[in-house]
Amino acid sequence: MAKSTAKAESIIRQLKDSLSFRIKGAAAGRLDTIREAKDSEGYPYLVLSSGGTETAGNPVAFIRVKQADAVSKDILGQDLKAFAPHVMEFAYELDGANSELLPADQQMLMWEIAPFRVNVKVKQLADGTAVTPSNVDNAAVAEDLDSIQWPTKGS
Repeated sequence: MAKSTAKAESIIRQLKDSLSFRIKGAAAGRLDTIREAKDSEGYPYLVLSSGGTETAGNPVAFIRVKQADAVSKDILGQDLKAFAPHVMEFAYELDGANSELLPADQQMLMWEIAPFRVNVKVKQLADGTAVTPSNVDNAAVAEDLDSIQWPTKGS
């Protein structure tokens, strides 16, 4: 199965650009720093934080884009993954029952994610759990926001 991160990298790059404009001059306690990196599989992700502090108990948002199986097969009957639809993971730590993120930051992030029309999996990490790629991998999906326009949906 072919793997390409070009589309994921393009989405992350565009998202980083738009979020950079949104967070300029953010008030104290709001997300004001963006860091871009890649996970162990080579998929790109963004970490947004307040003042660059990415530890547990602080407002941290994690956004990663990965390939998804397109459901369809190519002419040889192999899985289509190289140009498949993508999945975006959006994760943050809970502070008790509520998010560490301010509602305004959550709304801003969802607003900027929406135009990409990818399947968004929202993951809420338990209170006291740092928002890291490995912790996001182990977190359950709290909300699965799937585009009704996904072209190769299958049955």
